[in-house]
Amino acid sequence: MNELRAQPLRNEQQQNLTLLKVYTFYRTVLACALLLSFSITQKPFLAGHLKPVLFTYTTSVYLAINLIVLFIILPRTTQLSDRQLFFNFVFDIAAITLIADSTGGANSGLGILLIVSVAASSILLSHQLPTLIAALASIALIADTGYLISQGYLDISSFLSVGLLGVILFITSFFIQSLAQRIHRVQQIAEQNQAKINTLQQFNQLVVQRMRTGILITNRDGEIQMSNEAAAELLGIVDQGTATNSSTRHLLPDELQQQFKQWLSAPQFHTPPFRTSPTGPQLQASFSLLNEEQENNVLIFLEDNRYLAQRAQQMKLASLGRLTASIAHEIRNPLSAINHAAQLLEESPKADSHDQRLCEIIQHHSKRMNKIVENVLQLSQRHAPNPERIQLYHWLQAFIQDFKSNGYSDSHIDLHTTSPHNEVTVDVSQLAQVLTNLIQNGLRHSQQATGKATVTIDFHVNRSTHLPVLDIIDDGPGIPEENKDNIFEPFYTTETTGTGLGLYISRELCEANQARLDYLRLEQNKSCFRISFPHPDRRLSPD
Repeated sequence: MNELRAQPLRNEQQQNLTLLKVYTFYRTVLACALLLSFSITQKPFLAGHLKPVLFTYTTSVYLAINLIVLFIILPRTTQLSDRQLFFNFVFDIAAITLIADSTGGANSGLGILLIVSVAASSILLSHQLPTLIAALASIALIADTGYLISQGYLDISSFLSVGLLGVILFITSFFIQSLAQRIHRVQQIAEQNQAKINTLQQFNQLVVQRMRTGILITNRDGEIQMSNEAAAELLGIVDQGTATNSSTRHLLPDELQQQFKQWLSAPQFHTPPFRTSPTGPQLQASFSLLNEEQENNVLIFLEDNRYLAQRAQQMKLASLGRLTASIAHEIRNPLSAINHAAQLLEESPKADSHDQRLCEIIQHHSKRMNKIVENVLQLSQRHAPNPERIQLYHWLQAFIQDFKSNGYSDSHIDLHTTSPHNEVTVDVSQLAQVLTNLIQNGLRHSQQATGKATVTIDFHVNRSTHLPVLDIIDDGPGIPEENKDNIFEPFYTTETTGTGLGLYISRELCEANQARLDYLRLEQNKSCFRISFPHPDRRLSPD
Protein backbone atom coordinates (compact mmCIF):
# COMPACT_ATOMS: atom_id res chain seq x y z
CA MET A 1 0.00 0.00 0.00
CA ASN A 2 2.89 2.38 0.77
CA GLU A 3 4.30 1.62 -2.66
CA LEU A 4 0.96 2.53 -4.23
CA ARG A 5 1.04 5.91 -2.50
CA ALA A 6 4.68 6.63 -3.28
CA GLN A 7 4.38 5.93 -7.00
CA PRO A 8 2.05 8.87 -7.79
CA LEU A 9 4.30 11.17 -5.72
CA ARG A 10 7.36 10.15 -7.74
CA ASN A 11 5.46 10.68 -10.99
CA GLU A 12 4.36 14.16 -9.86
CA GLN A 13 7.94 15.11 -8.98
CA GLN A 14 9.14 13.94 -12.38
CA GLN A 15 6.47 16.02 -14.10
CA ASN A 16 7.41 19.09 -12.05
CA LEU A 17 11.08 18.59 -12.91
CA THR A 18 10.18 18.45 -16.61
CA LEU A 19 8.10 21.62 -16.26
CA LEU A 20 11.01 23.37 -14.53
CA LYS A 21 13.33 22.43 -17.40
CA VAL A 22 10.82 23.81 -19.91
CA TYR A 23 10.43 27.00 -17.87
CA THR A 24 14.21 27.49 -17.65
CA PHE A 25 14.47 27.03 -21.41
CA TYR A 26 11.69 29.62 -21.84
CA ARG A 27 13.59 32.16 -19.68
CA THR A 28 16.74 31.58 -21.73
CA VAL A 29 14.87 32.12 -25.00
CA LEU A 30 13.20 35.23 -23.52
CA ALA A 31 16.56 36.77 -22.58
CA CYS A 32 17.94 36.02 -26.04
CA ALA A 33 14.88 37.59 -27.70
CA LEU A 34 15.17 40.75 -25.61
CA LEU A 35 18.87 41.14 -26.41
CA LEU A 36 18.21 40.44 -30.08
CA SER A 37 15.45 43.07 -30.22
CA PHE A 38 17.82 45.59 -28.62
CA SER A 39 20.69 44.84 -30.99
CA ILE A 40 18.79 44.84 -34.30
CA THR A 41 16.89 48.08 -33.67
CA GLN A 42 18.20 51.62 -33.56
CA LYS A 43 17.14 54.57 -31.47
CA PRO A 44 14.53 54.66 -30.27
CA PHE A 45 15.11 51.05 -29.24
CA LEU A 46 12.23 48.60 -29.20
CA ALA A 47 13.22 47.60 -25.65
CA GLY A 48 15.56 49.36 -23.20
CA HIS A 49 15.19 52.80 -24.78
CA LEU A 50 14.74 54.52 -21.41
CA LYS A 51 17.90 53.14 -19.78
CA PRO A 52 19.92 51.24 -22.39
CA VAL A 53 22.89 50.50 -20.13
CA LEU A 54 20.71 49.05 -17.38
CA PHE A 55 18.80 47.02 -19.94
CA THR A 56 21.96 45.61 -21.51
CA TYR A 57 23.61 44.60 -18.23
CA THR A 58 20.44 43.19 -16.68
CA THR A 59 19.47 41.15 -19.77
CA SER A 60 23.03 39.86 -20.24
CA VAL A 61 23.29 38.74 -16.60
CA TYR A 62 19.79 37.21 -16.83
CA LEU A 63 20.81 35.26 -19.95
CA ALA A 64 24.13 34.08 -18.45
CA ILE A 65 22.54 32.87 -15.23
CA ASN A 66 19.74 31.11 -17.13
CA LEU A 67 22.29 29.34 -19.33
CA ILE A 68 24.16 28.15 -16.22
CA VAL A 69 20.91 26.99 -14.59
CA LEU A 70 19.87 25.25 -17.79
CA PHE A 71 23.22 23.45 -17.98
CA ILE A 72 22.86 22.32 -14.35
CA ILE A 73 19.21 21.33 -14.42
CA LEU A 74 18.98 19.41 -17.72
CA PRO A 75 20.82 16.26 -16.49
CA ARG A 76 19.08 16.29 -13.09
CA THR A 77 16.73 13.46 -12.16
CA THR A 78 15.52 14.93 -8.86
CA GLN A 79 13.53 18.08 -8.33
CA LEU A 80 14.91 21.24 -6.65
CA SER A 81 13.78 22.05 -3.14
CA ASP A 82 11.09 24.64 -2.43
CA ARG A 83 13.73 27.05 -1.11
CA GLN A 84 15.81 26.80 -4.29
CA LEU A 85 12.73 27.25 -6.47
CA PHE A 86 11.56 30.23 -4.39
CA PHE A 87 14.83 32.15 -4.84
CA ASN A 88 14.77 31.21 -8.51
CA PHE A 89 11.40 32.94 -8.96
CA VAL A 90 12.51 35.94 -6.82
CA PHE A 91 15.46 36.36 -9.20
CA ASP A 92 13.02 36.29 -12.16
CA ILE A 93 10.89 39.03 -10.55
CA ALA A 94 13.94 41.23 -9.95
CA ALA A 95 15.30 40.74 -13.47
CA ILE A 96 11.98 41.35 -15.26
CA THR A 97 11.24 44.39 -13.06
CA LEU A 98 14.63 45.94 -13.95
CA ILE A 99 14.12 45.16 -17.65
CA ALA A 100 10.66 46.78 -17.52
CA ASP A 101 12.15 49.75 -15.62
CA SER A 102 14.73 50.32 -18.35
CA THR A 103 12.01 50.25 -21.01
CA GLY A 104 9.50 52.59 -19.39
CA GLY A 105 8.01 50.74 -16.45
CA ALA A 106 4.26 50.10 -16.45
CA ASN A 107 3.79 51.74 -19.83
CA SER A 108 6.26 49.32 -21.53
CA GLY A 109 3.96 46.31 -21.12
CA LEU A 110 6.91 44.08 -20.15
CA GLY A 111 5.49 43.68 -16.65
CA ILE A 112 3.01 41.21 -18.09
CA LEU A 113 5.90 38.74 -18.39
CA LEU A 114 5.60 38.27 -14.63
CA ILE A 115 2.32 36.42 -15.22
CA VAL A 116 4.31 33.48 -16.64
CA SER A 117 6.59 33.43 -13.59
CA VAL A 118 3.64 33.60 -11.18
CA ALA A 119 1.84 30.80 -13.07
CA ALA A 120 4.94 28.59 -13.02
CA SER A 121 5.47 29.21 -9.30
CA SER A 122 1.83 28.27 -8.62
CA ILE A 123 2.52 24.84 -10.13
CA LEU A 124 6.02 24.16 -8.83
CA LEU A 125 5.83 25.62 -5.31
CA SER A 126 3.77 24.28 -2.43
CA HIS A 127 1.87 25.72 0.52
CA GLN A 128 1.57 29.58 0.48
CA LEU A 129 4.77 30.28 -1.42
CA PRO A 130 3.00 30.92 -4.80
CA THR A 131 0.88 33.63 -3.15
CA LEU A 132 4.03 35.20 -1.71
CA ILE A 133 5.59 35.23 -5.20
CA ALA A 134 2.50 37.04 -6.57
CA ALA A 135 2.71 39.55 -3.72
CA LEU A 136 6.43 40.17 -4.29
CA ALA A 137 5.85 40.68 -8.02
CA SER A 138 3.05 43.18 -7.36
CA ILE A 139 5.14 45.07 -4.78
CA ALA A 140 8.13 45.17 -7.16
CA LEU A 141 5.99 46.66 -9.95
CA ILE A 142 4.35 49.23 -7.65
CA ALA A 143 7.72 50.24 -6.15
CA ASP A 144 9.30 50.60 -9.59
CA THR A 145 6.32 52.65 -10.81
CA GLY A 146 6.61 54.94 -7.78
CA TYR A 147 10.34 55.37 -8.44
CA LEU A 148 9.78 56.23 -12.13
CA ILE A 149 7.04 58.73 -11.18
CA SER A 150 9.40 60.38 -8.73
CA GLN A 151 12.01 60.62 -11.49
CA GLY A 152 9.51 62.21 -13.86
CA TYR A 153 9.38 59.33 -16.35
CA LEU A 154 5.74 58.45 -15.57
CA ASP A 155 2.67 60.25 -14.29
CA ILE A 156 0.41 59.32 -11.38
CA SER A 157 -2.10 57.56 -13.67
CA SER A 158 0.40 54.73 -14.16
CA PHE A 159 -0.57 53.36 -10.74
CA LEU A 160 -3.93 52.31 -12.21
CA SER A 161 -2.40 50.02 -14.83
CA VAL A 162 0.10 48.64 -12.29
CA GLY A 163 -2.71 47.99 -9.80
CA LEU A 164 -4.73 46.12 -12.42
CA LEU A 165 -1.66 44.08 -13.33
CA GLY A 166 -1.15 43.22 -9.64
CA VAL A 167 -4.78 42.06 -9.42
CA ILE A 168 -4.22 39.91 -12.52
CA LEU A 169 -1.13 38.40 -10.91
CA PHE A 170 -3.07 37.39 -7.78
CA ILE A 171 -5.99 36.04 -9.83
CA THR A 172 -3.55 34.04 -11.94
CA SER A 173 -1.84 32.65 -8.84
CA PHE A 174 -5.08 31.58 -7.14
CA PHE A 175 -6.57 30.14 -10.33
CA ILE A 176 -3.45 28.16 -11.28
CA GLN A 177 -3.02 26.88 -7.70
CA SER A 178 -6.61 25.69 -7.60
CA LEU A 179 -6.36 24.12 -11.04
CA ALA A 180 -3.00 22.47 -10.27
CA GLN A 181 -4.28 21.03 -6.98
CA ARG A 182 -7.34 19.64 -8.69
CA ILE A 183 -5.25 18.14 -11.49
CA HIS A 184 -2.85 16.66 -8.93
CA ARG A 185 -5.68 15.06 -6.98
CA VAL A 186 -7.21 13.59 -10.12
CA GLN A 187 -3.82 12.40 -11.31
CA GLN A 188 -3.01 10.82 -7.95
CA ILE A 189 -6.32 8.97 -7.93
CA ALA A 190 -5.78 7.84 -11.51
CA GLU A 191 -2.20 6.67 -10.82
CA GLN A 192 -3.21 4.90 -7.62
CA ASN A 193 -6.00 3.13 -9.50
CA GLN A 194 -3.56 2.26 -12.27
CA ALA A 195 -1.11 0.86 -9.72
CA LYS A 196 -3.89 -1.23 -8.17
CA ILE A 197 -4.94 -2.43 -11.61
CA ASN A 198 -1.34 -3.39 -12.41
CA THR A 199 -1.03 -5.24 -9.11
CA LEU A 200 -4.33 -7.02 -9.74
CA GLN A 201 -3.21 -7.90 -13.26
CA GLN A 202 0.07 -9.32 -11.95
CA PHE A 203 -1.84 -11.24 -9.31
CA ASN A 204 -4.25 -12.67 -11.90
CA GLN A 205 -1.38 -13.56 -14.19
CA LEU A 206 0.45 -15.30 -11.34
CA VAL A 207 -2.69 -17.24 -10.40
CA VAL A 208 -3.28 -18.28 -14.01
CA GLN A 209 0.34 -19.34 -14.42
CA ARG A 210 0.27 -21.40 -11.21
CA MET A 211 -3.01 -23.14 -12.04
CA ARG A 212 -2.80 -26.86 -12.74
CA THR A 213 -5.51 -26.42 -15.38
CA GLY A 214 -4.01 -25.63 -18.77
CA ILE A 215 -5.34 -22.41 -20.33
CA LEU A 216 -4.88 -21.45 -23.99
CA ILE A 217 -6.04 -18.49 -26.04
CA THR A 218 -6.15 -19.24 -29.76
CA ASN A 219 -7.60 -17.68 -32.87
CA ARG A 220 -10.04 -19.50 -35.13
CA ASP A 221 -7.16 -20.86 -37.20
CA GLY A 222 -5.78 -22.73 -34.21
CA GLU A 223 -2.77 -20.45 -33.71
CA ILE A 224 -1.86 -20.12 -30.04
CA GLN A 225 -1.92 -16.50 -28.87
CA MET A 226 -1.20 -17.12 -25.19
CA SER A 227 -0.85 -20.04 -22.78
CA ASN A 228 0.00 -20.62 -19.14
CA GLU A 229 2.75 -22.91 -17.87
CA ALA A 230 0.39 -25.82 -17.21
CA ALA A 231 -0.86 -25.81 -20.83
CA ALA A 232 2.71 -25.59 -22.16
CA GLU A 233 3.73 -28.54 -20.01
CA LEU A 234 0.68 -30.64 -20.89
CA LEU A 235 1.09 -30.03 -24.64
CA GLY A 236 4.90 -30.04 -24.65
CA ILE A 237 5.20 -26.48 -25.99
CA VAL A 238 8.70 -25.00 -25.71
CA ASP A 239 9.17 -21.23 -25.30
CA GLN A 240 5.47 -20.70 -24.91
CA GLY A 241 5.33 -17.49 -22.82
CA THR A 242 2.94 -15.19 -24.55
CA ALA A 243 2.74 -16.00 -28.21
CA THR A 244 2.32 -12.32 -28.97
CA ASN A 245 5.85 -11.67 -27.70
CA SER A 246 7.36 -14.56 -29.60
CA SER A 247 8.30 -14.67 -33.25
CA THR A 248 7.63 -18.42 -33.28
CA ARG A 249 4.21 -19.40 -34.57
CA HIS A 250 2.69 -22.18 -32.43
CA LEU A 251 -0.28 -24.18 -33.68
CA LEU A 252 -2.46 -26.51 -31.69
CA PRO A 253 -1.35 -30.17 -31.76
CA ASP A 254 -3.12 -32.23 -34.41
CA GLU A 255 -5.31 -34.10 -31.92
CA LEU A 256 -6.45 -30.89 -30.24
CA GLN A 257 -6.76 -29.09 -33.59
CA GLN A 258 -9.19 -31.76 -34.77
CA GLN A 259 -11.37 -31.39 -31.67
CA PHE A 260 -11.19 -27.60 -32.00
CA LYS A 261 -12.53 -27.73 -35.58
CA GLN A 262 -15.31 -30.10 -34.51
CA TRP A 263 -16.28 -27.70 -31.73
CA LEU A 264 -16.31 -24.73 -34.14
CA SER A 265 -18.75 -26.57 -36.39
CA ALA A 266 -20.82 -27.94 -33.49
CA PRO A 267 -20.33 -26.11 -30.15
CA GLN A 268 -22.49 -28.69 -28.35
CA PHE A 269 -19.93 -31.34 -29.32
CA HIS A 270 -18.54 -33.21 -26.28
CA THR A 271 -14.84 -33.81 -26.81
CA PRO A 272 -13.37 -37.20 -25.80
CA PRO A 273 -10.03 -37.49 -23.95
CA PHE A 274 -6.90 -37.42 -26.12
CA ARG A 275 -3.10 -37.66 -25.97
CA THR A 276 -0.58 -35.53 -27.84
CA SER A 277 2.14 -38.20 -27.60
CA PRO A 278 2.38 -41.87 -26.59
CA THR A 279 3.94 -40.91 -23.25
CA GLY A 280 1.89 -37.75 -22.74
CA PRO A 281 -0.93 -37.42 -20.23
CA GLN A 282 -4.54 -38.09 -21.16
CA LEU A 283 -6.19 -34.69 -21.58
CA GLN A 284 -9.75 -33.41 -21.60
CA ALA A 285 -10.40 -30.19 -23.53
CA SER A 286 -13.27 -27.72 -23.21
CA PHE A 287 -13.80 -24.64 -25.37
CA SER A 288 -15.37 -21.22 -24.83
CA LEU A 289 -15.44 -17.92 -26.69
CA LEU A 290 -13.20 -15.33 -25.04
CA ASN A 291 -15.63 -12.57 -26.00
CA GLU A 292 -19.21 -13.29 -27.02
CA GLU A 293 -19.36 -10.15 -29.19
CA GLN A 294 -16.04 -10.76 -30.94
CA GLU A 295 -15.71 -14.38 -31.99
CA ASN A 296 -12.08 -14.15 -33.08
CA ASN A 297 -10.40 -15.67 -30.00
CA VAL A 298 -11.29 -18.89 -28.22
CA LEU A 299 -10.42 -19.94 -24.67
CA ILE A 300 -9.37 -23.58 -24.26
CA PHE A 301 -9.20 -25.34 -20.89
CA LEU A 302 -7.09 -28.50 -20.58
CA GLU A 303 -7.58 -30.93 -17.70
CA ASP A 304 -5.24 -33.81 -16.96
CA ASN A 305 -7.48 -36.86 -16.55
CA ARG A 306 -4.81 -38.48 -14.42
CA TYR A 307 -5.61 -36.17 -11.53
CA LEU A 308 -9.28 -37.12 -11.57
CA ALA A 309 -8.47 -40.82 -11.66
CA GLN A 310 -5.73 -40.29 -9.11
CA ARG A 311 -8.11 -38.60 -6.67
CA ALA A 312 -10.58 -41.45 -6.99
CA GLN A 313 -7.83 -44.01 -6.48
CA GLN A 314 -6.40 -42.11 -3.52
CA MET A 315 -9.81 -42.01 -1.86
CA LYS A 316 -10.26 -45.72 -2.48
CA LEU A 317 -6.76 -46.57 -1.27
CA ALA A 318 -7.06 -44.27 1.74
CA SER A 319 -10.20 -46.13 2.81
CA LEU A 320 -8.49 -49.43 2.08
CA GLY A 321 -5.42 -48.30 4.00
CA ARG A 322 -7.46 -47.36 7.06
CA LEU A 323 -9.27 -50.69 6.85
CA THR A 324 -6.00 -52.57 6.41
CA ALA A 325 -4.36 -50.71 9.29
CA SER A 326 -7.27 -51.62 11.58
CA ILE A 327 -7.26 -55.31 10.68
CA ALA A 328 -3.53 -55.78 9.95
CA HIS A 329 -2.95 -57.18 13.40
CA GLU A 330 -5.85 -59.62 13.02
CA ILE A 331 -4.61 -60.70 9.57
CA ARG A 332 -0.93 -60.99 10.38
CA ASN A 333 -1.42 -63.09 13.51
CA PRO A 334 -3.33 -65.86 11.66
CA LEU A 335 -0.89 -65.60 8.75
CA SER A 336 2.03 -65.99 11.11
CA ALA A 337 0.39 -68.99 12.76
CA ILE A 338 -0.40 -70.58 9.38
CA ASN A 339 3.13 -69.99 8.13
CA HIS A 340 4.67 -71.40 11.33
CA ALA A 341 2.41 -74.44 11.23
CA ALA A 342 3.36 -75.07 7.60
CA GLN A 343 7.06 -74.91 8.52
CA LEU A 344 6.57 -77.43 11.34
CA LEU A 345 4.54 -79.70 9.09
CA GLU A 346 7.24 -79.47 6.40
CA GLU A 347 9.89 -80.51 8.94
CA SER A 348 7.83 -83.46 10.20
CA PRO A 349 9.45 -86.86 9.40
CA LYS A 350 6.03 -88.19 8.47
CA ALA A 351 5.55 -85.64 5.69
CA ASP A 352 6.16 -87.04 2.23
CA SER A 353 7.13 -85.01 -0.84
CA HIS A 354 3.50 -84.23 -1.70
CA ASP A 355 2.91 -82.83 1.79
CA GLN A 356 6.09 -80.77 1.62
CA ARG A 357 4.96 -79.28 -1.70
CA LEU A 358 1.66 -78.28 -0.12
CA CYS A 359 3.54 -76.69 2.78
CA GLU A 360 5.66 -74.68 0.35
CA ILE A 361 2.50 -73.42 -1.37
CA ILE A 362 1.04 -72.40 2.00
CA GLN A 363 4.19 -70.54 3.02
CA HIS A 364 4.51 -68.84 -0.37
CA HIS A 365 0.96 -67.48 -0.35
CA SER A 366 1.20 -66.50 3.31
CA LYS A 367 4.23 -64.36 2.48
CA ARG A 368 2.41 -62.93 -0.54
CA MET A 369 -0.59 -61.94 1.57
CA ASN A 370 1.72 -60.34 4.13
CA LYS A 371 3.46 -58.41 1.33
CA ILE A 372 0.10 -57.08 0.08
CA VAL A 373 -0.76 -55.88 3.60
CA GLU A 374 2.62 -54.12 3.86
CA ASN A 375 2.21 -52.42 0.47
CA VAL A 376 -1.27 -51.14 1.27
CA LEU A 377 -0.04 -49.87 4.64
CA GLN A 378 2.82 -48.12 2.84
CA LEU A 379 0.33 -46.38 0.53
CA SER A 380 -1.73 -45.08 3.44
CA GLN A 381 1.37 -43.95 5.37
CA ARG A 382 3.30 -42.32 2.52
CA HIS A 383 5.44 -39.41 3.68
CA ALA A 384 5.80 -36.09 1.89
CA PRO A 385 8.94 -35.83 -0.28
CA ASN A 386 12.09 -34.23 1.07
CA PRO A 387 13.63 -32.92 -2.18
CA GLU A 388 17.24 -32.08 -2.74
CA ARG A 389 19.15 -30.97 -5.83
CA ILE A 390 21.60 -33.57 -7.14
CA GLN A 391 23.72 -34.35 -10.19
CA LEU A 392 21.74 -37.41 -11.24
CA TYR A 393 24.47 -39.17 -13.23
CA HIS A 394 26.91 -39.29 -10.32
CA TRP A 395 24.12 -40.33 -7.97
CA LEU A 396 23.15 -43.16 -10.37
CA GLN A 397 26.70 -44.49 -10.37
CA ALA A 398 26.65 -44.87 -6.59
CA PHE A 399 23.10 -46.28 -6.65
CA ILE A 400 24.01 -49.02 -9.16
CA GLN A 401 27.00 -50.12 -7.07
CA ASP A 402 24.82 -50.31 -3.98
CA PHE A 403 22.08 -52.15 -5.89
CA LYS A 404 24.47 -54.82 -7.19
CA SER A 405 25.89 -55.39 -3.71
CA ASN A 406 22.41 -56.39 -2.48
CA GLY A 407 22.13 -59.72 -4.28
CA TYR A 408 22.37 -58.59 -7.92
CA SER A 409 26.10 -58.90 -8.51
CA ASP A 410 25.54 -61.18 -11.53
CA SER A 411 23.20 -58.72 -13.26
CA HIS A 412 24.40 -56.43 -16.02
CA ILE A 413 23.35 -52.77 -15.71
CA ASP A 414 24.62 -50.28 -18.30
CA LEU A 415 24.55 -46.56 -17.58
CA HIS A 416 24.65 -44.08 -20.47
CA THR A 417 24.34 -40.32 -20.50
CA THR A 418 24.84 -37.31 -22.76
CA SER A 419 24.35 -34.89 -19.88
CA PRO A 420 26.62 -35.93 -16.98
CA HIS A 421 26.34 -32.58 -15.23
CA ASN A 422 22.59 -32.06 -15.46
CA GLU A 423 20.80 -31.71 -12.15
CA VAL A 424 17.37 -32.77 -10.86
CA THR A 425 15.45 -31.90 -7.72
CA VAL A 426 14.00 -35.03 -6.13
CA ASP A 427 13.64 -37.02 -2.91
CA VAL A 428 16.54 -39.45 -3.36
CA SER A 429 15.06 -42.12 -1.08
CA GLN A 430 11.82 -42.17 -3.07
CA LEU A 431 13.74 -42.14 -6.35
CA ALA A 432 15.81 -45.10 -5.10
CA GLN A 433 12.59 -46.98 -4.29
CA VAL A 434 11.20 -46.32 -7.78
CA LEU A 435 14.42 -47.34 -9.55
CA THR A 436 14.78 -50.47 -7.43
CA ASN A 437 11.33 -51.63 -8.45
CA LEU A 438 11.79 -50.77 -12.14
CA ILE A 439 15.27 -52.34 -12.38
CA GLN A 440 14.15 -55.51 -10.59
CA ASN A 441 11.24 -55.85 -13.02
CA GLY A 442 13.53 -55.18 -16.00
CA LEU A 443 16.14 -57.73 -14.88
CA ARG A 444 13.45 -60.35 -14.32
CA HIS A 445 11.79 -59.86 -17.71
CA SER A 446 15.16 -59.75 -19.54
CA GLN A 447 16.18 -63.00 -17.81
CA GLN A 448 12.94 -64.66 -18.85
CA ALA A 449 13.22 -63.52 -22.48
CA THR A 450 16.95 -63.81 -23.22
CA GLY A 451 18.43 -65.78 -20.36
CA LYS A 452 20.51 -62.74 -19.36
CA ALA A 453 19.57 -60.29 -16.61
CA THR A 454 20.37 -57.00 -18.37
CA VAL A 455 19.05 -53.46 -18.00
CA THR A 456 20.16 -50.20 -19.65
CA ILE A 457 19.76 -46.86 -17.88
CA ASP A 458 19.90 -43.83 -20.20
CA PHE A 459 19.97 -40.31 -18.73
CA HIS A 460 19.49 -37.48 -21.28
CA VAL A 461 17.63 -34.25 -21.99
CA ASN A 462 14.34 -34.31 -23.88
CA ARG A 463 14.77 -32.37 -27.12
CA SER A 464 11.23 -30.99 -27.15
CA THR A 465 10.95 -29.91 -23.50
CA HIS A 466 14.67 -29.43 -22.65
CA LEU A 467 14.00 -31.22 -19.34
CA PRO A 468 15.96 -34.19 -17.88
CA VAL A 469 14.68 -37.69 -18.69
CA LEU A 470 15.70 -41.09 -17.28
CA ASP A 471 14.96 -44.26 -19.30
CA ILE A 472 15.07 -47.77 -17.78
CA ILE A 473 15.28 -50.16 -20.75
CA ASP A 474 15.06 -53.97 -20.65
CA ASP A 475 15.13 -56.77 -23.22
CA GLY A 476 11.84 -58.34 -22.15
CA PRO A 477 8.90 -59.15 -24.41
CA GLY A 478 7.16 -55.92 -23.44
CA ILE A 479 3.62 -55.21 -22.40
CA PRO A 480 0.77 -56.04 -24.82
CA GLU A 481 -0.91 -53.03 -26.36
CA GLU A 482 -4.26 -53.85 -24.76
CA ASN A 483 -2.68 -53.81 -21.27
CA LYS A 484 -0.67 -50.57 -21.56
CA ASP A 485 -3.40 -48.37 -20.09
CA ASN A 486 -3.86 -50.65 -17.05
CA ILE A 487 -0.34 -51.35 -15.83
CA PHE A 488 -0.28 -48.36 -13.46
CA GLU A 489 -3.60 -49.20 -11.83
CA PRO A 490 -3.44 -50.61 -8.30
CA PHE A 491 -3.76 -54.40 -7.92
CA TYR A 492 -3.51 -54.94 -11.68
CA THR A 493 -0.98 -57.64 -12.57
CA THR A 494 -0.43 -60.23 -15.30
CA GLU A 495 1.80 -62.40 -13.09
CA THR A 496 0.72 -64.95 -10.54
CA THR A 497 3.39 -63.82 -8.07
CA GLY A 498 2.85 -60.04 -8.25
CA THR A 499 0.75 -57.84 -6.00
CA GLY A 500 -0.13 -55.29 -8.68
CA LEU A 501 1.07 -52.39 -6.56
CA GLY A 502 4.72 -51.96 -7.61
CA LEU A 503 4.17 -49.79 -10.70
CA TYR A 504 1.32 -47.91 -9.05
CA ILE A 505 3.51 -47.00 -6.07
CA SER A 506 6.35 -46.04 -8.42
CA ARG A 507 4.11 -43.64 -10.38
CA GLU A 508 2.69 -42.21 -7.15
CA LEU A 509 6.20 -41.50 -5.85
CA CYS A 510 7.20 -39.88 -9.16
CA GLU A 511 4.15 -37.64 -9.15
CA ALA A 512 4.82 -36.69 -5.54
CA ASN A 513 8.14 -35.32 -6.86
CA GLN A 514 6.37 -33.61 -9.80
CA ALA A 515 7.92 -36.11 -12.18
CA ARG A 516 6.06 -38.42 -14.58
CA LEU A 517 6.44 -42.17 -15.13
CA ASP A 518 5.38 -43.57 -18.53
CA TYR A 519 5.78 -46.79 -20.46
CA LEU A 520 6.75 -46.81 -24.14
CA ARG A 521 8.27 -49.04 -26.79
CA LEU A 522 11.53 -47.86 -28.33
CA GLU A 523 12.45 -48.08 -31.99
CA GLN A 524 14.53 -51.19 -31.24
CA ASN A 525 11.28 -52.80 -29.94
CA LYS A 526 12.59 -52.69 -26.39
CA SER A 527 10.52 -51.94 -23.31
CA CYS A 528 11.23 -48.62 -21.63
CA PHE A 529 9.93 -46.99 -18.47
CA ARG A 530 10.62 -43.26 -18.72
CA ILE A 531 10.86 -40.85 -15.77
CA SER A 532 10.41 -37.24 -16.94
CA PHE A 533 11.72 -34.82 -14.32
CA PRO A 534 10.54 -31.23 -13.83
CA HIS A 535 12.89 -28.26 -14.07
CA PRO A 536 15.44 -28.50 -11.22
CA ASP A 537 14.52 -25.00 -10.03
CA ARG A 538 10.89 -25.96 -9.46
CA ARG A 539 10.15 -26.00 -5.74
CA LEU A 540 8.31 -29.02 -4.44
CA SER A 541 5.55 -28.73 -1.87
CA PRO A 542 4.38 -31.60 0.34
CA ASP A 543 1.09 -33.27 -0.58
